[in-house]
Order: sequence, then C-alpha cells, then structure tokens
Amino acid sequence: MKEEWLKNALISEYAKLLGEIQRIEKPPKYETRLKTDRERFLAEAPEREARRKQIHEGLPHLAYVIRMFEPEWDEAAVKPIRPRAANSGLPPEGIGGAAMDILREAPEPLTIAEVVDIIAERNGFVLDTVDLRQKYHTAVNHQIKSTYEAFVRRIPGKPDRFIAGRG
Repeated sequence: MKEEWLKNALISEYAKLLGEIQRIEKPPKYETRLKTDRERFLAEAPEREARRKQIHEGLPHLAYVIRMFEPEWDEAAVKPIRPRAANSGLPPEGIGGAAMDILREAPEPLTIAEVVDIIAERNGFVLDTVDLRQKYHTAVNHQIKSTYEAFVRRIPGKPDRFIAGRG
C-alpha cells in the first residue's frame, strides 16, 4: 500500500503529541525542583498550558485522518513518545563533530584540553566547574580516540596531541 508510510508517520506524530502532553502534565523532576530551572519552569506555565490545549484540540483531527487510512485503528493502543530534554551546551553537530572540525582547521596538533577550550569558546558556554570541564574532556577524548580514530593522527607525549589526517 502506497499510503503505508504516511499512515505510519501520522501515527508516530500522534504518539509524539501524546508524549508532549505527558511531559507537560508530568514534567521531569529536575525541571521542577532545581531552583534556577524551577523559576523558569513556573514562568513558562501559561505557554505550556496553551500548548497542551492546542494539542488536545488537534488530536481528534489527527485521529480522524489516520482512520481514513486504517479504519480499525485504536488511539488508546498508541504508546506516547515523550520528547527528550534538549542537550545543554552541545554544539549542533555534536561534540565529536565539533572536535573534528577544530582538528581539521588546526595548523598544529592540539591537546584534548585545547580542543575543549575552543569548542566552549565557539559555542559560547562557560566551563567554570571542574565537573563540567571533565564532562567535555571525557566526551572529546572518547570521540577522538574511538569514533574518529581512523581520521586523526596522534602525537605521543605528555599530554598526547592530535591533528586530523593520518600519516
């Protein structure tokens, strides 16, 4: 059936909307309990309520369209797909992609710490705690030494330095 992909896409969208409602009605604890996030969370309450109403009004229409393709479809059987929390402080291309971009542009080999500093500078986030700096250092280190191992050259030393390309 040619319309199978469309029906599946509509059902998937229905599940995502149900998940969005679930997240609005039962938000994650980290949003409601952390002081800074809590203030933001409380300030955004009217927008969340408006979005919840909008979704509730639209779901019957989406269900109607899905039934045009599959008359026996049961919306009660759809499992909600909750939206993921947005990544905080990650570049759009991901940490590994950002690290590789930096290594490709670098005129000389860089340490992992130097790559992390450049990523933070380019993306406008502050690495003001040891834990946060370590988180990014570990992520970049893992990406360079495993995922992109075939595309980088390691210059041994204390600390190791890396540059894009083999040879």
